[in-house]
Amino acid sequence: MKIIILAAGKGTRLGKLNNNKPKCLLKIDGSSLIERNIYFFKKANLEPIIVTGFKKEKLNFLNVPTVYNHEFETSNMLWSLYAAKEHMHEDFLVCYSDILVNINQIIQLKNFKNGIGLLIDRDWLEYWKLRFSNPLEDAESLKLSQDGQIIDIGQKEKSLSNIQGQYIGFFKISGKKRLSFIKQLKDYCENNNTRDTAKKAYLTDFFQLLIKNKFKIKAVFTNGGWVEIDNPFDIMAAHKSGRLKIIEQGF
Repeated sequence: MKIIILAAGKGTRLGKLNNNKPKCLLKIDGSSLIERNIYFFKKANLEPIIVTGFKKEKLNFLNVPTVYNHEFETSNMLWSLYAAKEHMHEDFLVCYSDILVNINQIIQLKNFKNGIGLLIDRDWLEYWKLRFSNPLEDAESLKLSQDGQIIDIGQKEKSLSNIQGQYIGFFKISGKKRLSFIKQLKDYCENNNTRDTAKKAYLTDFFQLLIKNKFKIKAVFTNGGWVEIDNPFDIMAAHKSGRLKIIEQGF
């Protein structure tokens, strides 16, 4: 089973820490984000494929198949996923390259079957408080139906009461819904009426479109045990929260 790693970004918010290299090559305790994840992905018997963009040649040392997003400077996450469309011939996972997940979460999501499953952190708030003075500055909406279907995602929220978890940037497409997902992705990115919007879209924008089009998207729940590194303060939060220690137990 393949896992598509979206790694086209520059990581400008990391400032000098980024040192003119892809964001995913940021090192924490001596190992880069992407090397850590690839280690765990292979341990879970997944085949990594990296969607590259900025300074793509600096990822060659990983000896992992790559796909190049030629428009990485003017596009967003959804467009990087679209660049990997030829690698979706069977069930597949997708992971952002600026997060770290633990081996148990990888296996949990790998074992998800028959649909679209997004890994959702229910224990997100205390972690967000370490990362932001006001968690609502960054937190996005996540509303669930009674049976655990996601009915709203990725919107700015004014109240914590409307947030039932946070999508972490890790999901799986499986079963009969895989072909429908790919068709929607291609239609959105190739249609002249929506192409420009698709180029700028986040994946949460696309998930919300799928929900509007009556797709069922399932929440796969986790409680902590992952981190996102988007700016220098996130490195401190990764350590202080204890989450990095959980991840490193299997590294």
